Amino acid sequence: MKTKVWRYCVAVLFILLAMPLEAQQFFNLTAEEVKIDSVLPRFVYSKPLSDDYQDSIYTATVKYAEYVDMTVADIANYNRLSGAALPSQVAVNTNISVCRKKGTLVVSFCPLVFRNNKYQILASFMLDVKAKVVSRSLAKARLASRASSEEGNEYAAHSVLASGRWAKIRVPETGVYRLTESVIRQAGFTNINKVKIYGYGGNLQNESLYASEIYANDDLKEVPQCVVNGNHLFFGKGPVSWSSRTSSRRTRNPYSDYGYYFITQADEAPLTVDSTEFVSSFYPSNDFYHSIHEVDGYAWYHGGRNLYDKTPIALGDSMRVVFSNTTGDANGNLTVNVSAGVRNTGVEVYLNGRKLGTQYISFSTDYNSGGESSSTYSIQSNLKNDTIVIKTIAGGPVRLDYVSMAWKSPKPVPCLSGNLPVAQYVHNITNQDHHADALADMVIIIPTSQKLLRQAQRLKAFHESHDGLRVNLVPADELYNEFSSGTPDAGAYRRYLRMLSDKATTEADMPKYLLLFGDCVWDNRMLIPECQTLSPDDYLLCYESENSFSDLYCYVSDSWMGILSEGAGSNPTIEQQDVAVGRFPVSTPEEAKVMVDKTINYMENKNAGSWQNTIMYMGDDGNDNLHMKDEDEVAEYIAGKYPDFQVKKVMWDAYQRETSSVGNSYPDATKIILQQQANGALIMDYAGHGSAGQLSHERVVSLKDFSTATNANLPLWITAACDVMPFDGVEDNIGEAAVLNANGGAVAFYGTTRTVYANRNKYMNRAFLQRVLSLKDGKPMPIGEAHRLAQNDLVLGNVIGYDSKGQPIKETDQTTNRLQYALLGDPAMPLNIPTQKVVVDSINGIAVDGTTELPVLKAGMIAKIDGHVVNGDAFNGVVTTTVLDSKELITCRMNESTDEAFQYYDRTKTLYNGSDSVRAGKFSFRLAVSKDINYADAPGLITLYAANHDKTVLAHGMCDAFNVGGSELAKNDSIGPSIYCYLNTPSFVNGGNVNPTPFFVAEVRDKDGINATGSGIGHDLQLIIDGDVNKTYNLNNNFTYDFGTYTSGSTYYSIPELEAGPHQLQFRAWDIQNNSSTATLTFNVIKNLKPSFDLGVTENPAKNSTTFIINHDRASANLNIIIEVFDTSGRKLWHHAESGVSASGAYTIKWDLSTGSGTLRTGIYLYRVQVSSDGSGYESKTKKLIVINN
Repeated sequence: MKTKVWRYCVAVLFILLAMPLEAQQFFNLTAEEVKIDSVLPRFVYSKPLSDDYQDSIYTATVKYAEYVDMTVADIANYNRLSGAALPSQVAVNTNISVCRKKGTLVVSFCPLVFRNNKYQILASFMLDVKAKVVSRSLAKARLASRASSEEGNEYAAHSVLASGRWAKIRVPETGVYRLTESVIRQAGFTNINKVKIYGYGGNLQNESLYASEIYANDDLKEVPQCVVNGNHLFFGKGPVSWSSRTSSRRTRNPYSDYGYYFITQADEAPLTVDSTEFVSSFYPSNDFYHSIHEVDGYAWYHGGRNLYDKTPIALGDSMRVVFSNTTGDANGNLTVNVSAGVRNTGVEVYLNGRKLGTQYISFSTDYNSGGESSSTYSIQSNLKNDTIVIKTIAGGPVRLDYVSMAWKSPKPVPCLSGNLPVAQYVHNITNQDHHADALADMVIIIPTSQKLLRQAQRLKAFHESHDGLRVNLVPADELYNEFSSGTPDAGAYRRYLRMLSDKATTEADMPKYLLLFGDCVWDNRMLIPECQTLSPDDYLLCYESENSFSDLYCYVSDSWMGILSEGAGSNPTIEQQDVAVGRFPVSTPEEAKVMVDKTINYMENKNAGSWQNTIMYMGDDGNDNLHMKDEDEVAEYIAGKYPDFQVKKVMWDAYQRETSSVGNSYPDATKIILQQQANGALIMDYAGHGSAGQLSHERVVSLKDFSTATNANLPLWITAACDVMPFDGVEDNIGEAAVLNANGGAVAFYGTTRTVYANRNKYMNRAFLQRVLSLKDGKPMPIGEAHRLAQNDLVLGNVIGYDSKGQPIKETDQTTNRLQYALLGDPAMPLNIPTQKVVVDSINGIAVDGTTELPVLKAGMIAKIDGHVVNGDAFNGVVTTTVLDSKELITCRMNESTDEAFQYYDRTKTLYNGSDSVRAGKFSFRLAVSKDINYADAPGLITLYAANHDKTVLAHGMCDAFNVGGSELAKNDSIGPSIYCYLNTPSFVNGGNVNPTPFFVAEVRDKDGINATGSGIGHDLQLIIDGDVNKTYNLNNNFTYDFGTYTSGSTYYSIPELEAGPHQLQFRAWDIQNNSSTATLTFNVIKNLKPSFDLGVTENPAKNSTTFIINHDRASANLNIIIEVFDTSGRKLWHHAESGVSASGAYTIKWDLSTGSGTLRTGIYLYRVQVSSDGSGYESKTKKLIVINN
């Protein structure tokens, strides 16, 4: 105690000596910052504060303000969005935003005013921020309060549930309940006089976290009992509560229909009070002034936390509600809350046959599925039973939300000797003690059923061994037990995290990641018909907005789970996130295994390759080119900030749009995207229109494309588009399909759950990209941390960088738009971003350091490029290099009939893509330059990706210090390249049989080099099936040169499903002199054709483990594999089945020789492998395996 007093005395001294803080800064607001479009503009400025920020008072003043008049369009937009009277001066708001115990001053205001009889916009000003140390007396009072708080308030060292025998009981509503002999016997107890009750019931806990409330309810407190005539009574709280005696709107716990308590039998007697003290502890609380009728079971919109009555009230029909008035007072306030899905629906409200009034339900039809109306009527009635009638007089049908009565006087005290309701036995629980949990870097929460426990344990063990993280794995019900009295409440997740955070003495010890390892449903109570077949124990909870009608303003926010600061939680649009949150939307062990496998495989980076250096940006047409403009702006900004990545752009309007009876399409854009998806990319980033089932109105990419993808190289998908991943719904969606696809899709998905504003999506997109591609302490930033920091950037209005003109880029969004973004994936998983640097030293012997004339790549030239890995003397591995031609200005086609064509710059020609060795950090390679260059004498671009042999060190880099243009003396060559092509396997015989989705491979050779530039002028590597223009595929992007040479290489393509019967393909290739050759194959497609394969193992004899190697003819196809091991008597010892995709023709499965009942002993065994694909039967092969134990 003396130490604390001394510490606070020192703190007081420092405060009194502190000087006031002043900051002045001039601002010129850009057109972007003051634009009035979907939402009102808001200026946000933030400044980090020192650790003693609580000891100062902060003010912010706008000075030297200059205004410009609003345009007619601006005024119209303002009146559409608000129409409220504007102030004559901006209303400055200041608040302290706290994140991970660090304070930030946030100043914000709307820059719109009405002055001098004009609507105006604040254009420039000086912001004067001052901090004034609080008075001596106030400082002392605050410090004394903190000292008292720290001294008296602590978390329980152990939960009361850690020992003894415990059972759960529940109550449906607030009131006095009996604990009976029957109930305790169900729980296994024998002496009711020794049974104690613990908990605080089912009222929704305050969603703003306050230390005083947390400590007051920490763990479980004993509930006093009152014994009357042998009856054991207690006061139980149900799921409905009232903020005051006169409140007209109830607070319903959206997670539970019951309030829960715990009972245990102890040696000592329970806490008891006499009847007077018992009654005074709860009477007359707010509940005794209210009556309510509410039946939940219907939703106008599948989202939000509010439900409505199961029974519709059609036009001309009515519904009756009867309240019994036991208060003895004739006066009260009746509140009727009704809802409808049709505008201007009207109801009349009657009390005991007397009309009280008419209510109309009016709402905007834009993005709203319904609306509600609430009216409160002052009534006087002397009847014991009051009958309320709600009649639909217009529109309809109407669905009742609730009818409530706030009586002027309380209901009478319950008769303690009367027939009181009995608490219901639920089940017994096992001992638990999460109050004693160790500090953790990561928390994984699994559903109550624990069906997902094994897979969660796998991921926990991986993070502990691979990343050195401290991981706590906790079942949801155990969090409810200790942090919400056993009542399901998403706030319990936060209170557990808050406890770990409060116990941490340093920022490094605070929890960093929360993985919600389970799916969820927006209807957390699972009352609507679509949810009634689901088991709540198989799901986690989700935080839903109060708005339950709007695509725009209804939201589900996993980020809310990570908001932990003092007083935070009630207004997530302006609150910072303390913990990074991600979700695995899984409800079965099989789904869980898919996501754990994907995460672990990705982080082990067994598929490391140059595909991880590619970012593809995709922009939708429409909205006056907005999506393409925003996506190109984001792409250029990210390319400038992180220039070592290879950028690929697919802008819809740059391609031919086709129209058919089912709508418009962009088949070429679809092919390019799906081809890149098949090849793999670090990030696939899309901006535009979207839905749960497709990207863009033209259905360029569909849900099926994600659910059936067979790509081994998994990207992170980002979609700045509407409704792409409403993971809290019960219907399929793109986001979940991508991450749950066992054979491909995505390793994680970052996107939106509801409708979002098109003109605000680039803020979140750019903020997230610039964070997720960054390094923190020399390591790639985990994707969840990138999500957290990007969200906080938008809350604080942080400057994340500068544009090409040197103007700061501020990302600001304090609306629900930001909350629509969520992460499906492991928040602790970083992208496989190289951390080392590769540089080009010279081209054709000319240094690229800028001290000499720039080297030039000329058409027909054989060029030599030399480079090294920085600080890579011990680096031995492979470097993959892509050489691109100069930028071209792409003019779009105006498929959407816009006022002007959108234009953007892109590098469309690939001059070289190949790999070579890196020895002791140095490399050198040669390339042949095609004739199909731009001849622009403008800078080209080289991107490089290098990995050492064991793929533990990655490096990348770029060089644009050279030009592309001109030509060398042409060689006298008229012979095209030689081509060898086949389907599925090199042993394919022309005219042979294949499966419906054969894998095409072409090997191309030419002494001068192969042309794979993708010039689009007829010199493409082109595959044509059956002479059909709709089955024509450009394979330039799939072409890679053979290792260490520019004279040979190969390309490939997984042909889409073909009809059974005979087919023909034609493949054409060109050399750099533009001489062409053509190869033709005929083949016969047979459905359900069994795969062909060879079989082997890596260790035979095997000592500790071995790996099965299945060489097959179904590259990029889904394989179903069964492996069985038998002893020589034919007894089956081990069985393993799995499905998967291998990008090459080899599939591997590692086995540790364990059988479930032990490990194989020394001996001779037989192993049988069965393989099927594309619905075929199984092909089987058997071989011998020898095991020798140590």
